Amino acid sequence: MSGADFKKSMSQKLRMEGRDYSSSGWYFVTLGADYHRKLFGEVVGSEMQPNALGQLVERCWLEIPQHYAHVELGAWQLMPNHFHGIVRIVRSGEAGLGEVLNLFKGSVTREARKSGIVGSRHGEKARVWAPNYYDVICFRDEELEIRERYVRANPVRWALRSVPVGRIKRSRFKGNVELLKAQQRRALRVSRKASEAQVEALKKELAGFDGVVCSTFFSPGEKVCLKVLLKGRARIVWIVPMAMPEKIPTQWAEAFWEGRALWLSAFPDEQTEATRDSCDAANRWIEQFCGQ
Repeated sequence: MSGADFKKSMSQKLRMEGRDYSSSGWYFVTLGADYHRKLFGEVVGSEMQPNALGQLVERCWLEIPQHYAHVELGAWQLMPNHFHGIVRIVRSGEAGLGEVLNLFKGSVTREARKSGIVGSRHGEKARVWAPNYYDVICFRDEELEIRERYVRANPVRWALRSVPVGRIKRSRFKGNVELLKAQQRRALRVSRKASEAQVEALKKELAGFDGVVCSTFFSPGEKVCLKVLLKGRARIVWIVPMAMPEKIPTQWAEAFWEGRALWLSAFPDEQTEATRDSCDAANRWIEQFCGQ
């Protein structure tokens, strides 16, 4: 198979069979940097900080509607080694998605070479982009909303990759293990029978607490209190009554960045759901930790 045939074959695999990509609709696209290198800048905290090449990428992306009046831009996000964007083709039958993205990628590469932002690599002209791109067609409003949230949360997910992980004896941890040395500790247990008034009073009390709060955060009342704690000053130790979750939800992000969060789990990977026994065991560990 020739190089051209291989590229055509790969393109067909990435596109939806039978789809006319000049048809009107919303498209979610992902473009990778050459060899997945971190060419466009870095994530600092929870924000993407573009370098000169990243700024060029952003400018060329925003200029797309100037070249194609039938194309509108939705949410987009530059990342260190890739780019996510949502585009809408308003009118069918004009330039399709492939032509639009090829112009964008080509414009970035030409200007980057001309300005000297990128130099040669291994004696060859510098490349900015990996070949081709990935796309998802958003047929429904609900799917479009999901993709928009995904795009906007990308820097948060990237930043959470740096959260410390490891083991303490038989337990896995994610977060700041120094919280285990804190002197001011408080166990949080809220009965499922607790009234709304009791939960409200507890929320007000916890809003100003700046010690360590330790809980399974399993009951409805505990989950309500967690939302308050994540927005406040308290340090939070979650004794996970199941296997350690792989991903950190974005609502925990700020607490992790500030060193206010620690997850601990002593349960095996195959136990993906909490049980009554696991919650009881976790609560006993909490009581021990908090000296109750």
